[in-house]
Amino acid sequence: MFLLAFAGIPLTSGFTAKFAVFAPAVAHGAVWLAVVGVVASAIAAFFYVRVIVLMYFSEPSGDATTVAIPSAMTTVALTIGVAMTVILGVFPQPVLDLAAHSAVFIP
Repeated sequence: MFLLAFAGIPLTSGFTAKFAVFAPAVAHGAVWLAVVGVVASAIAAFFYVRVIVLMYFSEPSGDATTVAIPSAMTTVALTIGVAMTVILGVFPQPVLDLAAHSAVFIP
């Protein structure tokens, strides 16, 4: 899930963050900069998806395969992280408003 957010897949906080950066660049005439950012994001997404494919759709190599069972606190932390990634991807406006209001106080 976090790799998909890094790639900027819609309905994740990564998409919202990339949109929040690229939209003002386009609005102020730096379309070339947004295009470079989108191309760089697409190249990075290829590598992120490759890791996902290797993790979930490939057979492990070698005989030393081990399974690590996470602790309860690790599960809680990951669950909170995934939930916030999706929530901020679906409902980003409160955080974007907070950032816009905070920018007023920057000298």
